[in-house]
Amino acid sequence: MAHKHTRARPHAEFRHRSQIPMPAVEEVEQRLTDLLSPSLLAPRQLERRDPRQPQRIIRMRQRLLTLPVMVAIIVSLVWRRVPSIAEVQKVLTREGLLGMAPLQVSSQAITKRLDVLPAVVMGQLFTEVCLRVQAQPPPLPHPRWAPVWEAFSLIALVDGSTLEALRKKTQALRACEGLVLGGKMMVMVQAFSHRPLWQLYTADATANDKRFAADIMAALPSGGLLVCDLGLFSFLWFDDFTDQQKFFVTRMRHKIAYRTVQVLSQGPYYRDEIIQVGQYRSHPCTHPLRMVSVLWQTVWSRSLTNVLDPQRLTARQICEL
Repeated sequence: MAHKHTRARPHAEFRHRSQIPMPAVEEVEQRLTDLLSPSLLAPRQLERRDPRQPQRIIRMRQRLLTLPVMVAIIVSLVWRRVPSIAEVQKVLTREGLLGMAPLQVSSQAITKRLDVLPAVVMGQLFTEVCLRVQAQPPPLPHPRWAPVWEAFSLIALVDGSTLEALRKKTQALRACEGLVLGGKMMVMVQAFSHRPLWQLYTADATANDKRFAADIMAALPSGGLLVCDLGLFSFLWFDDFTDQQKFFVTRMRHKIAYRTVQVLSQGPYYRDEIIQVGQYRSHPCTHPLRMVSVLWQTVWSRSLTNVLDPQRLTARQICEL
């Protein structure tokens, strides 16, 4: 019997992409242009350290590929899903980007400018843009979520992600053995609007999410509700939420031992109950928690929260969050 040979699939980030850029949307471009105004970009100087003498600062020349043009290129690469630098060069030459007039440059020039563009400058711009977005009035949620919106001072979502492996194009990366990950990032956004509230980046790609638990707690105001995943699951952290009059919703680990204190409601396909976790001396959990279980096909999906009042947050709303 002949064996069918299949080609190994390359990494999704490194796979050749043939799709064309998404069309420009006038409303989106106008909003991006308002956030990335000339007052934010024009006075900023591009500086980098001399690779041979790190203590020496080199001011980068800005002729054609100025900071506003580079920011327009980077933002367009993301939101319009431009597949390559060559393609973004064609779009820049043909129609311009984000209100920029058409500009005749080579793709090699864009690549070289990206190689030396200081990451610190882009980080500062991202922080300032987030502050501008936070200063704007938030959009109102769907009327169905209005009671939940009014019950908490803030409803936020937080998640972390390990960045993909870097291409070993530089001499420093070639000297490293194995994969070199791009680090780890974590972002907190407002529910329903996804407005950025807090962000963090570390070059340590192996950093555990729990390392940033104190920073996340400090970013959440009193009376706020945080939705997170199992990466931040910790009994001590759950007690801190209750002690500081803050609230959370997360998933429940399947192997966690618990004791049912009170059943609030139940049916054939759901169960809402007050439980006590942390039954062992080495893993204490002082305050009771609320667990909502829903049967999905043949699997029980369980959510955990310290919002004990069903009138404030119903079982359905907990599952939807």
